[in-house]
Amino acid sequence: MRIVVEEVRKMIKIVSAYPIEIAFWIFAPLLWVLPLVFQGMALAGGLNSVAFKKLAGTGDFIPFVIVGAIVSTYMFSAVWGMGNSLREEIYYGTLEHILSSPSPKIYILLGKALFESMLSTLFVCIQLLICICFFGIRLTLVKIAPILLFLILLLAGLYGIGTAVAGLTVALKETHGIFHCLESVLYLFSPIRYPVTIHPVTRIVSAFIPLTYALVALRGIILDIPVNLWRNALFLLAIDCIIVPLGFFLFQRVDKSTRLKGTLSHY
Repeated sequence: MRIVVEEVRKMIKIVSAYPIEIAFWIFAPLLWVLPLVFQGMALAGGLNSVAFKKLAGTGDFIPFVIVGAIVSTYMFSAVWGMGNSLREEIYYGTLEHILSSPSPKIYILLGKALFESMLSTLFVCIQLLICICFFGIRLTLVKIAPILLFLILLLAGLYGIGTAVAGLTVALKETHGIFHCLESVLYLFSPIRYPVTIHPVTRIVSAFIPLTYALVALRGIILDIPVNLWRNALFLLAIDCIIVPLGFFLFQRVDKSTRLKGTLSHY
């Protein structure tokens, strides 16, 4: 437990030294939405679309894409924060100390996951506040508990993926391209910017991604779209039960394998 806490404290000190980076991740997901909003207005000729409502359950596409942008903050955190966390230790000059320490690496990753979830939740809260003030999104207190439940289930699945990706970093050393590829796949097959029912392939592939069930449920809660919340929660929990232990198993296997082969020093 102490290793996890100390890792969180270390990451807080590092991030606090770069306030511009914090501001970027608060506003960037919302800024990335604006071109989609303008494009939607140009194509639909307004803020509502009957065709969009048939697919998404709501004709107002602006709140739809905004909720997707906010929740995608957790996706970036899992892919880039968790997945790239060991790579960043190189830049900090602390990787050799971590790898040569007797501390179990899995506890260090748990500390990074806890820190990333805390930081992402702070970003999401500020983004939601901005959207409530300027984009007309309404959020009542009775919605808070189900939103937190789905965020916890989502975080577990995404950080399971992030742990497996961190293992890839240990094995392959330079995984920048893989992260971009994974990010693109999640963007393409998750309902971040559009309903995945738009195409049969996206609908099928999205069924294996935890972000899909979380986004459908969260949009249903926030935008009052009729959604079977229990069904989505159970699917999300089932995926988490597979992804989380699998992610930790893959990381431990890679860590053990690289130690036996002596390739850790290739950093």
